[in-house]
Amino acid sequence: MIFYFWSSGLHVFLLLGVILLNFFGAQFVAGKNNWAIFVALVSINISIMFIFKYVNFFLVNVDAIFHTEFNGRLGVMVLPAGISFFVFQGISYLFDVRQGVISADRGFATYAAYQAFFPHLIAGPIVRYRDVIQDFLSPRISSEHFAIGVTRFAHGLLKKVVIADTIAPMAEAAFGLSVDKINFVSGWTGATAYALQIYFDFSGYSDMAIGLAAMFGIRFTENFARPYSSRSITEFWRRWHITLSSWFRDYVYIPLGGSRNGALVTARNLFIVFIITGLWHGAAWTFLFWGLYHGAFLVMERLVLGGRRETLTHWSWRYFYVLPVVVFGWVLFRSESMGQAMAMWRAMLAPVGLPGYNDVWSSVPGLTPQAAVAFLAGGLMFILPGQTSFGLRLMSEPSKPLWQTVNATYTITALMASAVIVLTGTYSPFLYFTF
Repeated sequence: MIFYFWSSGLHVFLLLGVILLNFFGAQFVAGKNNWAIFVALVSINISIMFIFKYVNFFLVNVDAIFHTEFNGRLGVMVLPAGISFFVFQGISYLFDVRQGVISADRGFATYAAYQAFFPHLIAGPIVRYRDVIQDFLSPRISSEHFAIGVTRFAHGLLKKVVIADTIAPMAEAAFGLSVDKINFVSGWTGATAYALQIYFDFSGYSDMAIGLAAMFGIRFTENFARPYSSRSITEFWRRWHITLSSWFRDYVYIPLGGSRNGALVTARNLFIVFIITGLWHGAAWTFLFWGLYHGAFLVMERLVLGGRRETLTHWSWRYFYVLPVVVFGWVLFRSESMGQAMAMWRAMLAPVGLPGYNDVWSSVPGLTPQAAVAFLAGGLMFILPGQTSFGLRLMSEPSKPLWQTVNATYTITALMASAVIVLTGTYSPFLYFTF
């Protein structure tokens, strides 16, 4: 709570309010006769998030349609850090108590510690109470787990500052070009740079959170599983931001009926889930259409392939289908407006007027020798085998002295390299701090 106050000031009372609401509310939601209380509590949680995250977006569009000035009178609402994450954790707790998966916690300190545990408070993973409560009650604290946690933390920090932050200027420069300056090369390099940046930024944060939690004896669920190795969009969403995807599956998709009531209802449910997924990431039309974009591909895969989606095992699906679709989607996610996204897409689909060999370097905005090296290093993820996970390898408990030496050497090197870059560079916040 001190850390949160340090970063967000008086919004700490909003966090405390959400904790109090869900802790005391959960005492009354179990049982068949308390449906109204449960709905009211979930509605209050969603309303809190709506007020701070979406009311400006809503009023801007109301003003545009009806020529009013509601948004100007209200002013800009400051987004509390991590509100999307801690509200969703509170809702998952209420759902699980309501369904009898867990019992409502009677100890306020325990529940508050779960909800406000600092490694995941601001940007996830979205940790469920039922998955970590035993570790909170009986932490697996030992020198071995502390060492493993430090190594995983160092790995995530290295991914963030060495790859994500070094590639970031390429993405920022490409998306900062005027419409008439975007071409095929700058469009694809900018979009690919952002695909690498957001993965290494967010998976790096997840690694750091998982490592910090392990240092305290708490086990977090993995949040990424090499998503760019996927061979279908369905598989991509099983590997990308796993804790968010599983949250929507369990608390939205399945309660809506899932895939139990035919193709039409399944398609409806998928679109609902991905509209919410898009808007969860931000209050803008670009996020809404990004969600619809992914939802459309998931629906298409179900309609065309049905139960044969798992047959997409050939390596070519990864390179000629999934990666282009995902990179195209990141253009929507990163763009400031639909117009900018359309301009980027037009350039990426029109390989005409290509620059000559001597002009390629200048056609890639933001490209420096350091960015080029980071881009190539990050790009290895696109060609490495799909099951290779260095982060998981580091989290294993090596019994052989050789692996202990490797882990220790990697940890020290990663921390020193990251410290040098951080101290000589500028502050670059994690991308998901804004969600």
